[in-house]
Amino acid sequence: MCVELKYAGIPFLGMIAVHYWFVTEGAHKRDRWEVWQRMNTGGLSAGYLHRNLMHPDSNVGGGPTHLAHVWTDALAQQITLALHESWDQYPYLYRYQVMPGPNSNTFVAWILHRAGVEYRLSRRAIGKNFVLRK
Repeated sequence: MCVELKYAGIPFLGMIAVHYWFVTEGAHKRDRWEVWQRMNTGGLSAGYLHRNLMHPDSNVGGGPTHLAHVWTDALAQQITLALHESWDQYPYLYRYQVMPGPNSNTFVAWILHRAGVEYRLSRRAIGKNFVLRK
């Protein structure tokens, strides 16, 4: 089991802003978890939160996909558990705003916090410091 944290530049703003998402990998299955700017767009959706809206490695139109970090073993399990258990508890399921958030980066920071995993998102992760709730 592993969890990848990926990111790509946002169209027209890639030099100053990026979009983060998780890819969970288990028994022959990869799932992409992210907040997207449109509600119920595809995949499994709850408001702005989507699972498998796009292929796990697809970019978001503002440049190539980058791998930020990989967690394995216990930390991967903690993040995966937080994603599955918190799917419908994300406080901003029905609220999205590019700046200052909540957005995709707010969701990633929220999941990492819930999972008890310390990881510093890039300074280009606008929305990462939006008010987070447990």
